[in-house]
Amino acid sequence: MQFGLALDLNTTRTTLDRHLDAFVPLLARAADLGFQSVWAGETYPTGPSGSHLPAPLLALAALAPRTTLRLGTGVTLVPAWHPLRLAYDGAVLDQLSGGRFILGVGAGGPAVWERFGVPREQVATRIDETLAALRALWRGEPGYQGSLVHIAKGITPLPVQPGGPPIWVGGAAPRAARRAAQYGDAWTSSTAYRLTDIRAQVRRYRAALAAAGKDPARAIVGANRLTYIAETDEQARAEGAPYVQRALAMYARGGGLLAPDGSKVSPDAPLLDVVGDEVCLVGSPETVSARLEEYARAGVTHVQLRVAAADLPLDQVERSITLAGTRVLPRQAAPAG
Repeated sequence: MQFGLALDLNTTRTTLDRHLDAFVPLLARAADLGFQSVWAGETYPTGPSGSHLPAPLLALAALAPRTTLRLGTGVTLVPAWHPLRLAYDGAVLDQLSGGRFILGVGAGGPAVWERFGVPREQVATRIDETLAALRALWRGEPGYQGSLVHIAKGITPLPVQPGGPPIWVGGAAPRAARRAAQYGDAWTSSTAYRLTDIRAQVRRYRAALAAAGKDPARAIVGANRLTYIAETDEQARAEGAPYVQRALAMYARGGGLLAPDGSKVSPDAPLLDVVGDEVCLVGSPETVSARLEEYARAGVTHVQLRVAAADLPLDQVERSITLAGTRVLPRQAAPAG
């Protein structure tokens, strides 16, 4: 199992330049401890937010010369992007990072589709064709023609990585598993996916890989998990609950957070108690390590620890990174490759 950090880079505490400055020594510490990547999500907030930025590629470009970690989006909301713009920006970021960029992609939800003028009935096809267009343009082909996406001429500069950055495809629907197998290099889960959902989608993804003539035994599967680690379970739950509550409430308000029985969860419920075991890694290093064994059995190969949700104070973020790096990763981490 390989590990990365998923960072919430939006903040209400300070300006973004200072916020990124504060993360740089934490990324150096993480690299020293065996973490291999850093990931930034994408949202389009309309008010103060301690979550993701609307421009994660810009933030990762700012971090590129200041860390040795691989840089990933977890995830880029494809309906918000013109395919040609995403092809250019992805190629430039791959160049700026010396070939360390991973493009994670997802569909977002109705609020994003409406805001960017994408009809609901076109979303799935638009995502498929956008990924096909990225592959073609990053290979140096002279454009792409689909039913919805039409791009005349190729792009330059091309990415450093031959064929372009790896594409990690998110989504819990069966079509997302097929999309990951056809256009992607991995399937990855969002913060709100229950371990039950991950198990089911990994099975679909492996079946889709086999149907596409690819080896399901080599499947790369990512999981983004809200993480808070302290010396004891009691300390982790007491200190982490307010931040976990704030982060998960966003998903609950959008209807995307489900209880273990599959019912929708109220954002006012004590979410760490209701769904924590299914969607979070909160506890002592020993508890988190034991939980990760379940993810490994489910087929997860890469875990992004979301350690800085809801404007969590950076001293607590650093503690989670240090405890994970010294007492969790040595039990779980696999060599890079």
